[in-house]
Amino acid sequence: MTLEVAILFVMLMALTFGAIQVGLWYSARNMCQAAAEAGARAGKVQNAASGSGAAAARTYLVHVAGGLVVAPQVTEARTATTVTVQCSGQAQNVVPMPGFDISLAQSSTAGIERFTTR
Repeated sequence: MTLEVAILFVMLMALTFGAIQVGLWYSARNMCQAAAEAGARAGKVQNAASGSGAAAARTYLVHVAGGLVVAPQVTEARTATTVTVQCSGQAQNVVPMPGFDISLAQSSTAGIERFTTR
């Protein structure tokens, strides 16, 4: 009977840690998406400086994400009419294992505000 209990215990722990890992990935993905959206909102303002969207996204990650996104990378791409902010990184691991990195990447695009004529 103890062998069955040992096997069930290992399976229960794997399921528990797996569920926690999925929750950490989901939260980190949402934080990365929210940072990209915050960057796009800051970058779409008329006459915004180049890089202002990426700076806003980094600030968001520092103040709000609280370390959920490990090794975040934020980039900003501009055209004449749009700004795109991309956020990528990795989710925290419940049990750190070499070679087990859960990568995530999110982006947000917004139209740059400008005056137009009829």
